[in-house]
Amino acid sequence: MEIISKQKNLLKVSFKPFDQGLLNAVNDKIWESKDIESSGFQITHPEVGEAIFTLRTKSKEAKSIWNSALDSLKKDFASAAKQKL
Repeated sequence: MEIISKQKNLLKVSFKPFDQGLLNAVNDKIWESKDIESSGFQITHPEVGEAIFTLRTKSKEAKSIWNSALDSLKKDFASAAKQKL
């Protein structure tokens, strides 16, 4: 993971290698916030193996929303790990 751009309302992060399922889960959590202008990732080229995730907010700090989404996913996975099948 490499931060490409970090501003108050904009965060761009590069992932090499990347897991599309994990990035989709993070993106879903981010969209739960009402302050999102845009959020998503672009795969630059399948052979290169890089995804660029871009988060743009209306007023809140992008880094804060990113970290909140990761914390929420961490809790979800911890809860799921405690359940037995």
